[in-house]
Amino acid sequence: MSKIAIIFGSGARIGQASTNKFLSAGYKVATVSRTPKNTSSDNLTHITVDLNDPSSIEPIFDQVQRRWGAPSIVVYNAASMYATGENPLSAPIDEFTKVINANTLSAYAAAAAGYKRNNSVAFFFTGNALNSMVMTRLVTAGVGKAASAHWIEAAAKAEQLRPARFYYVDQRNPEGGPAMNAVNGEAHADLFLKLAEQDEQGEPIVVFRA
Repeated sequence: MSKIAIIFGSGARIGQASTNKFLSAGYKVATVSRTPKNTSSDNLTHITVDLNDPSSIEPIFDQVQRRWGAPSIVVYNAASMYATGENPLSAPIDEFTKVINANTLSAYAAAAAGYKRNNSVAFFFTGNALNSMVMTRLVTAGVGKAASAHWIEAAAKAEQLRPARFYYVDQRNPEGGPAMNAVNGEAHADLFLKLAEQDEQGEPIVVFRA
């Protein structure tokens, strides 16, 4: 198995923890975000891209493949939202479209691009409780998360896509409620690596407490 990972959304918590975890496990890691980073070594590179544009995904995979080969791990940790307040119909269509692009279409494109290059790829999507819970002010994010949970479950159930694996990962707080702002980057990274090392597709919606 190629030990190459692409991590979309390289923020200070899940993104950074996942980068460190896969590097320490011997992977070459490409991080992707719209924020430029002066990071480059034999095993680490950064690609600056706006993930509101799903057409940007294929060139990322092309760049990584030219440098190292086809990735075996894809972590989609990028996210977007437009807060609507108490009126869930108040989001401007252009803003809602950006959210859907970043939360669903670019993620879908990343899973498809990963599978096309490596049919044993393990794909992880950083989800939350919004695929099964409605919060009025977070409707745009909820639509994106719910849509991605749906296609991830479909990919996980499609036998023709084996041995690839697809997971929607949802952290809850210790009481079982939404993690909200108490996201635990290290716990996500540990879970990603644990699932990556399993050959069989498990339950695609992974809910864990941390």
